[in-house]
Order: sequence, then structure tokens, then C-alpha cells
Amino acid sequence: MRNALVSAALAALLALIADVRHPAAQFAPFFPSTPQTLAPPADTTERIKTAPRRSTKAHRKRDIVRSPPNQRKVAEKNGYKRVSDLVNFPKFFPGLGIIFVKPDTLPLGPFLCFDRRDRLVATVYMVPNKDIDDHKSWEGAGSAAPVDHVSLYFNPGHPGVDVPHYHVVLWHVTRKQEARVAK
Repeated sequence: MRNALVSAALAALLALIADVRHPAAQFAPFFPSTPQTLAPPADTTERIKTAPRRSTKAHRKRDIVRSPPNQRKVAEKNGYKRVSDLVNFPKFFPGLGIIFVKPDTLPLGPFLCFDRRDRLVATVYMVPNKDIDDHKSWEGAGSAAPVDHVSLYFNPGHPGVDVPHYHVVLWHVTRKQEARVAK
């Protein structure tokens, strides 16, 4: 009897705190992926119900889902140039991918790193050691892409930034997805 009472109490407690929504709804992102529209005010509902129906052609046009713009092409329109076109540097650099920069922002950057499918994977700032030793503060252009994690590592110099410097890499993909630019 006592075990049945304890089991019933535990079941009741779990029912109170358990999230019993459909499992797919539990893992949905907090913010909706499409803009949400509010229901029309109560006084206009009658007008909407009696309004003539639109043709199916217009309805179909509205439901077309467009793919997002090519991020590399957007960067090029904003003045970014492929680093390999500016200095002696490989077109695809293992670990960072295809790198673009605005020439007038050298050596700091930002450098935009794309995978082979033109998806932005990282934003890199190259901070010279001298600026760090001189305790200089710096500000780089912000990134609209969300940042998953950050890497910071030393580089003795390479074409384009010949002085010793640190790479501050803002990764816009997960550590697992970094493999897209590994080779």
C-alpha cells in the first residue's frame, strides 16, 4: 500500500513538472524562423471573411521560399577582395578556407573566411604583437553572423601580414562544422 501511494505521488509530481508537448516542439528554436503575424482586430474580421478570394496564382507567389543571398557575393559587393588576388597566398587555405579582406583594413581586418560553398564560417582579426606590446586598444568591424566560439593563436607572419601577430578567429560554425575548411 505504501509503495503504491509513493508511486502515485511521484507520478503526480512528474505530471506537474513534465513538459508533455510534442517532442519536436521542445527542441524548436526560441525565436521563430519566420515573422509572426498578429490576428486582425475584431472589427475587421467580418470584412476579411467577405472579401473576394484571390486567384491561386497570387497565393502561390506569396508562398515562394527564397534562399538566402550568397554571402561571398555580398562581401564582394561591399568591397572585400580575395586575399589570394592581393598577395601571394593560396586560394583555399586549410583551416580557414577562402579568405576575403578589404585592402584598406589591413593588417587588422576583418578577414572573412568562406567554405567551398560560399558559406561564411569565420571572421578573423590579425592583431600585430607590437600593438599588443604597446597596449593599444583596437576596434574591428562587427559581425552580423552569430558567433559559436572563438580561437586565439600566434602566427609568425605570412604574405599580407608579414609581422608576428595573433589570429583572433570568431567562428560562426560549430567545432564539428570547422571540418568544412580543414582541407
